[in-house]
Amino acid sequence: MRLRNEEDYLEQALSSILPFFDEFVIVYNQCTDRTPEIVEKFAIKEPQRVKAFHYLPEVFPQGSEMQRKLPADHVNSLVHYYNFALSKATHQVCTKWDGDMIAAPEPLKQIMDRLRRVRGSTLSRWLSPWTMGFWWYSGVNLSDKDGKIFVIKARPRAWGKKDHGFWPVSPINKFRHHPRFELLNTRWLVKTFVGFVFFHVKGMKRDRGAGVYQLEKNPNSPFKKLVEEIWSNPELISFEEYCQIEPMARSLPRPESLGIRPVR
Repeated sequence: MRLRNEEDYLEQALSSILPFFDEFVIVYNQCTDRTPEIVEKFAIKEPQRVKAFHYLPEVFPQGSEMQRKLPADHVNSLVHYYNFALSKATHQVCTKWDGDMIAAPEPLKQIMDRLRRVRGSTLSRWLSPWTMGFWWYSGVNLSDKDGKIFVIKARPRAWGKKDHGFWPVSPINKFRHHPRFELLNTRWLVKTFVGFVFFHVKGMKRDRGAGVYQLEKNPNSPFKKLVEEIWSNPELISFEEYCQIEPMARSLPRPESLGIRPVR
């Protein structure tokens, strides 16, 4: 987990994945809210599983001119920041999780149980970790209006096969440079979709998720249009309507049943 100003939903995000992982590597940077306090509290609660780090160098955001210019191994590069976090992982399989992702317990449990069976099999121990491939998963982008929760119509699905998933830890499977952002190198791994497992509440945060792009410092960011048209004032549909459009999302419960609430 790499965090910057995630206090709105961080405690809920951490609680939602607490039952499922053997190790939590949490790195935070440039926080001006309660994120460090929440991380410290979580680390004290789970000292055997949590490794928390305050990454001190300034990290330039996605879409910034400095992110485009800096080499991947520069300490101020977003790529280096992500790889720093990844380097602290000590287990066989890794995933990245954000402070505004809230897991649905049943779908995630099914995948984790399946993953442990595969990794624990005799055949798997004899084969290369490459045979696992990249198990990618999706979520649903939420927003709120008048105290009620909706799905963002123009971009209802959160992420795809290049971003969030489970992959075998290896010096090769790390983040690399892209002009606009960091990119996980999974080009040699076979991609397998394993389902919808979370709700993405970026659009429900107090800043509607705009703060991560630091648009006040980066007015020419390619993500400015995304913030203005998708996150700031989106057209909305109900969760039930989205499930009619995307039947695979029916594996998720209603977001309200997980205790997801507007913070504004």
